[in-house]
Amino acid sequence: MTGTDSRRRGRRDSTRIDLGGSLNALFPYLMKGRNESIAYYPVVVDAENLLAHVEKVKGTDEQITVFEAVLLALVRILRERPTLNRYIIGRRLYQRDNVELSFVARRQYTLDSSETNVFVKIRPGDDATEALRRIRGEITVAKSGEQKSDDRLVELFLHLPRGVLRLAVKALETWDFYLDTPGFLRGIDPLRCSAYIANLGSVGMGAAYHHLFEWGTCSLFVTIGKIKPTVVVGPDGNPAVRRTMELKIALDERIADGYYDARALELFDQYLNEPDQLRRI
Repeated sequence: MTGTDSRRRGRRDSTRIDLGGSLNALFPYLMKGRNESIAYYPVVVDAENLLAHVEKVKGTDEQITVFEAVLLALVRILRERPTLNRYIIGRRLYQRDNVELSFVARRQYTLDSSETNVFVKIRPGDDATEALRRIRGEITVAKSGEQKSDDRLVELFLHLPRGVLRLAVKALETWDFYLDTPGFLRGIDPLRCSAYIANLGSVGMGAAYHHLFEWGTCSLFVTIGKIKPTVVVGPDGNPAVRRTMELKIALDERIADGYYDARALELFDQYLNEPDQLRRI
């Protein structure tokens, strides 16, 4: 995305970016919603190196799961390619101060088990060890069965009559559009994040393209598919079987252009192929 990129006073979680007189300054008016502005990208990662790394560090202080590796790769990309860590609301563009990730945790792997959202804020000074500590801490709380703040808020809203609930949501949207995120939603609403991640591979599914949410400020949705053997062209030009992991990404194209997106996704693939680099976020 082009423009002057000068900064103005923003919101509590971000700084406003001034796009100057470029055509991009009109995009929020021409493409009013995220799903009107959505771009889809498939990424197929050769997972052999990543799986070997996960097995190598198992039981050590550097132990990591495939899902955690994807999250760390996202953190690194959003820091190194900060244009992807932006959002549009109120027809204005904002740059986030932190990397904020949301995903769903299933409390138990049973058909009738409940799910809850996990929200993790990674601050600029956090290294990989601290980022993993925050991620694992939030997952532990989510799986404990303890009712979290977002669960209590949803329960409160669902007790409202339908007409009152509609008015409440409309009032919150208007407040958000013209002012800022209402204080009681900050750090609680999982749809106010840098990226929302769905680990479909954990339940044996392939990656699926997912829409973006008009509510909140999430400009990036990543789905992770199951790791499976795939026939690929080997280094010698002959067919070879490698374990691959497919990711499908939905992105609000108003925040960055296609060239920027493509280069960022190349880094995503690189970091997952070279997992030692994930410790250098």
